[in-house]
Formats: sequence, structure tokens, C-alpha cells
Amino acid sequence: MKIKRRILHRLTYSIAALALLGFTAPVFAGNGPGAGGGTAATSSGSTGDTTTTAPTSGGSTDVVASEDDGSTSGGMPSDIEGPLKDKMSDSGDLFGDLYVLYRYEGVETKNVPAVNANGEPVMEEVEWVDPNGNISTVQRQVWTTAAAVGGEPVLTEDFATYTITDEETGDFVNNPDTGDIYYAAPYPSQCIQPTADKERWGDISSITGLDNNLLPLLKSYDATWERTECEVLHELFIAAGDTWNGNTYYVDVYYDDMVQEVEFGRLNLSRAPEAVLDDSFDEAIRAINNAKDIKLDASGRLLLTTDIYDEFILDPATGEPLLLETKEKAIDSPKENLALYLKLMQDGHLITPADDRLPVEHSLKGGIPAWKQAELEDGPSKELRPTIDIDHMISFGLGYLVDATGITTYYTTTDAEGNLVVETDPSLCPGCNVSYGITERSETDVCDGPDFDFAATFFASAADKSGTITTDKIVYLNSILGINKVVGYSAYNADGTPADGAIDYSENPFYYDYGAHMNTYHRLDTFRQRGQTVTPGGGGQPATYDGTVRVLVETSEGSGDWLETDVNINEKVFGATHYQGGGDFVGSNMKGFTTMGDDDLHVIGYIHTYQIPGLR
Repeated sequence: MKIKRRILHRLTYSIAALALLGFTAPVFAGNGPGAGGGTAATSSGSTGDTTTTAPTSGGSTDVVASEDDGSTSGGMPSDIEGPLKDKMSDSGDLFGDLYVLYRYEGVETKNVPAVNANGEPVMEEVEWVDPNGNISTVQRQVWTTAAAVGGEPVLTEDFATYTITDEETGDFVNNPDTGDIYYAAPYPSQCIQPTADKERWGDISSITGLDNNLLPLLKSYDATWERTECEVLHELFIAAGDTWNGNTYYVDVYYDDMVQEVEFGRLNLSRAPEAVLDDSFDEAIRAINNAKDIKLDASGRLLLTTDIYDEFILDPATGEPLLLETKEKAIDSPKENLALYLKLMQDGHLITPADDRLPVEHSLKGGIPAWKQAELEDGPSKELRPTIDIDHMISFGLGYLVDATGITTYYTTTDAEGNLVVETDPSLCPGCNVSYGITERSETDVCDGPDFDFAATFFASAADKSGTITTDKIVYLNSILGINKVVGYSAYNADGTPADGAIDYSENPFYYDYGAHMNTYHRLDTFRQRGQTVTPGGGGQPATYDGTVRVLVETSEGSGDWLETDVNINEKVFGATHYQGGGDFVGSNMKGFTTMGDDDLHVIGYIHTYQIPGLR
């Protein structure tokens, strides 16, 4: 098998658009990537008493059904994207997708606008009462149901009311069925729903009348494009001088001031060129392979014990390189942990397949151009990327991180053109390098069971120590990394155009389903099995732990005297007196994974603050 130098590894989205933070007003267009595309969702409360009329250009009242296969875009013509600067712009949608939103936990059933086999909306006749009390029969899209995926946004389900104005006269065009100015939107609004921070603003439901701390939306139905556009209502929430939630405000606060942006901090590394994460992953794998002992620290990070030898000097007693020191250190690099997270989530293991072992090409998707690499003293690397030592991992009881399909011995070399040659028969590759692993990825390999414990720790280790892990942060990072598919197409032609029948992820996004393979997370049970080592790992068994961590504790408050003390992780970090919402937590799916990552981050922050540096 011959493998040419890498051209493309994973679908890379237009990440630049995700960084557009220049909008001044939060805009949330329905049926876009921020809204979950053509999928619907179950809302647990009203969407608010907001004005939903919108004058639109043109005087037509015709409703055109969509011919977009598989789309539930509410009848928007499949070959038109809309005016460049309207609220349908990709940048607007993607910018909106960086807000804190109301999301499913993954155990719910959602409502979905129904379409037929041709992708056309299924309609029914219903009785409608307009704002002035006029009754008429209108066409509206039918609902069906589906299982919600944890993390996908909950979309609004109401049908907007709109008006039409004559462009020449400026007069309203009356509805012939009622004689009044109002029309009923035939398709549900399907807009994402921003929420107010409960810790910052308290429970605002007594003012908004909305559940889940939702912010009220202004919904506008555009009869030309047959879609509803939403934005947070620019209406006064707190007047200057008024008191709310124990605070007195010196300026007016409007609802759109309360929209929360997701702060990524160190996780912005996810926007780096692919080669950066590839290099970081390889560094982590080399460190793992070189370790003589592998266990976990209190937060679940891989804790490696490695002998460090002099580069030149022999030990006269042994005739081997001189041992300088033995270091014990967790893999704490944000880049390396982010790379490990991506690999484990995408492939379900940490094995680099043979067809991905050519040297990292830094000229792809940013980084060092190939012509510049050639000027370097040593030139581009010719060494194959490392692959994890499978037997090494299994010996320390970590076999579930290397449990791939098709593990075998294979042989590699490179030909004169730099292409990688891979063979499983040594007679076909004399003098080749021997490796033990997989030759290619398998679609049957997925992140499951205890993999998620490590995925949560990798994620937390890549984040700011003083921050928090939230569902929004996880979902957006997964979208940036390509774990979620929210923009682009499922298949492309050689010229880069979408292939026939390809899924448009902006209309039909795919969110990673944590509920499909994840075990239930038990907080107290998990951290009882972390901490200081009781028995070392080896012989295929993992290390065991006592649930404690050794830190510096002040002997008495304000004394300035600190003493090394073994403290119980659950009591010190997750006790009710130390941690809001402390005590036990039991959960799975998106909520379980989010809590697991946030718990790991709290422990990282604790040991970073109080543990003796030499013990980290």
C-alpha cells in the first residue's frame, strides 16, 4: 500500500468566521447553523410577548414550498442564499453561535418540522386568530418528533405574525382572508434562544415571564425569504438607579446587554493550524512512550515517570548512559491535551494509523511554508510520526485508550518521491521499519466507556485553570475542531464544489452525541479512585489510589505557617462548604460530561494552588 504525502486529514471549516466579534447587535436567524439548521426543538416555555410583525419588500403573499432535498428550511429556495448583508449571512449565524444558549441535555424528545420524502414541508390547515381577533384558516407546517442530542440548541417553536407593505405607497397590504393587515407565518420560527447568566442577573423570569432565564426575542417573519429572523429585544430591563438582585445599577440595562459571550481563553488554541495540534499530539505520544511508569494524578491527567539520561556520558558502573534524574510530571500542556482530546473524540483511541504517519506538513492550512522549511538548517523532518506503544499502555491498565480495530504488525518505508509504503507482509518490504498498530482508521472505533473520563480530563487540562467548563464551551469547541458538523458539506467533488446529494451541515447540523456511548458519571466514586498511589500499575493492572492529595495547608488562619497535609479530594474540593453545588453528582450524556470536565478543572485549580510544586 502506497500513501502519498498528506493533502487533507480532516474537514477544516471556515474558522475565520467564528472569530468575527464585530457585530454590535445580537442577531439570531432561524434555520441557520446557529439555530441547528432545519431541525426543531422542544421549548419548555413561552417565547415572550414580543412584537413579531415585519414589513418586507415586495407585495407578494405567495408561499413557495422548498425543493431543497432533506431540508426543513421553511421553504427557502434551495438555489438562493439571500442578500449578502441580510441576517442570513454566514458570519451573522456563526457569530450568534458563540453566545450562551438554551440547550438540550440529551434525554429529551424534540419537535421537528415535518417534511415529505422529497424534502418538502408537510402542511396542514389550522384555525388562526390574528392580533385583532379575526379568525381564518391558514396553512402551517406539521410537527414530528425525534430524540434530542445533548448540546444541540433548543429552538423556538412559535409561528410569527407579519405584515406586508406596498413599496410604492407604503400602505399595508390587507389579508384577503380577514380584511385585516396581519398574516400568519406558515413555518415555525426555529430560532436559537440566548439565556441570561443566573449567577450575574439572578432569576429574571418574574420580569420576562419566560422559563430557563431565556431572554425575550423579537421575531420577524420575512415573507420574501420565507424564514423567521430573531434578535434579543432591545427593551429596558433595569433603569438607572434601580436595584435588582441586590445590586443598584448606575446605567440603564437592556435585554440585549445581558447576552453572554462564550469565553474560550486557552481553548482558542483550537483555531491554530492543524499542524500545530498534530505536533503537540506527537510530543505527548513520545512522552508516553518514554515513560517507565504511567498513572493518574488527582485530576485524572496522565502522570508520567521518566528517567532522564545524559546525552553523552556513560555510567562507569553499568556501561549505560548516565542517569541524571527521574522526573514525575503530568501531561499539562494545553496544546498537548487539546490534541489528545481531539484524537480520542474522533477516533476512540490514541493510535496514529500508518496512513497518517508521514511527517507533519507545516505548509498546509497555515504554519511554515514549504519553501521556508527548505531553508532551515535541517530541512523538513523526514522522520515518521510516532505511534503510541500499545503494549506499554496495556501493561499499565490503560488498554482502553489503545483498543482499536485491526491492530497488527506492519512494515513501513518511504519511496524516492517521499510517499509512505506500508505492507503487512515483511517479504514485500525487506529492510523496512517494523511497527505495531493499525494501518488505517476504522469507522467502528468510537469514544466509549472509560474513554470519556480521559476526554473530559484532556478538555479540562486545555482550559484556563481559573475558568469553568460549560456545555456551550464544549459544543463550540467541538464545532471548531470538526467533531460537530455545523458548516460545510458531507462530501465534495475534486474541484471543491459540494457533491450531489451531499448533506449541507448548515441546514442539517450534526452534533456529537455524548449519550450514545458514555457511562454514567459518579463524582464521589470517581475521586475516591484518584489521588495518591496505593499500588503501582503494571502487569496489565492500573494503579490504585486513596482519594487524597498532598497539599500545603495553613496551620491556622492568618498564621502564615503552612504544613504538608494529606486531604480528602471529595471533602476539600467538592464539600458543600468549598464548592457551590457540592456533594455528589450522578449523571450522563451532555450534562454528565460537562460536569465531569468542570470537576476535573476544579481539582486542577486546587492542586495548582496548594500542591507543592515538586509534586505536580
